[in-house]
Amino acid sequence: MKVLCIYNQFAGGGRAKVKLESIKSLFQEKSIDARFELTEDSSSILNVLKSIDLSEYDGLVVAGGDGSFFNVLNAYMKLGQQIDIPLGILPVGTGNSLSRDLIDGETKLEPFIDAIAEGKTKLIDIAQVKSDKNTFYYANMMGFGFITDVAQTASKLKVFGATSYTLGVLYNTIKLKPFDLFITIDGIKKKWKNVFVIISNSRYTGGDYLIAPKAKIDDGKLDLIVLNKLSRINLLKTFPKIFDGSHVDTPFVDYMHAESIKLHAKKQKVLSPDGEIYGKFPVEVSCSPKAIRVFSKI
Repeated sequence: MKVLCIYNQFAGGGRAKVKLESIKSLFQEKSIDARFELTEDSSSILNVLKSIDLSEYDGLVVAGGDGSFFNVLNAYMKLGQQIDIPLGILPVGTGNSLSRDLIDGETKLEPFIDAIAEGKTKLIDIAQVKSDKNTFYYANMMGFGFITDVAQTASKLKVFGATSYTLGVLYNTIKLKPFDLFITIDGIKKKWKNVFVIISNSRYTGGDYLIAPKAKIDDGKLDLIVLNKLSRINLLKTFPKIFDGSHVDTPFVDYMHAESIKLHAKKQKVLSPDGEIYGKFPVEVSCSPKAIRVFSKI
């Protein structure tokens, strides 16, 4: 097994850097021939992939969190049909949400390295997003409204690990302000007084938050979670329910499945796909069924 590993040494608030040597040792133990490319920012990833003959490799592995996978995924998709090798993830980031759907709730490194060594893969869906004349993709989730405010706050607090998302929620609850949302779900138009929307492909976000408990990464559908207008007190009461997924049973949340979604609002909204701040309204989101192959043991 020969893989190219795109290694975000600054993932997890810089904690990924200290794990590099142990990951190299684990690869050697499993007889994985790995070339490591250390990255400092997302802008260099596409150039790195273009400069390497990827046909020589059996896999493209991302060492980082959900944002790292987002950036490599989009570089991978820009290469089009030039490459057809499975993607893998080593969860050394802050949230590591997507990894939980690849190996049944796991965030430890060893099972992911085992999956790579054993060559176990599966096809999964990804979301295609058309925003501001640009097209991009994500595998985990995308939010806006309150959820983007939380992501922006959490990005400044990564030193606290997954707790940064909880701190972001508490901070932004103080500034809570619902907005009018216009949405078309598989051709059906709706209007909501909205706090946030998450369009999810996998179950978790922000580490331990079971935001989309019914999501499957290979069912050809996206899961739409809409938090409607509510008081700050009810928001704080509802928030802890995200850890076990019971928030979807509250009267404040609408939960549905969709193949395509169109969104706009009178007030401009910024998007946060996979924890990154990227894109803005108006936006169209659609599911691309079984679009990529990933290393997985499920």
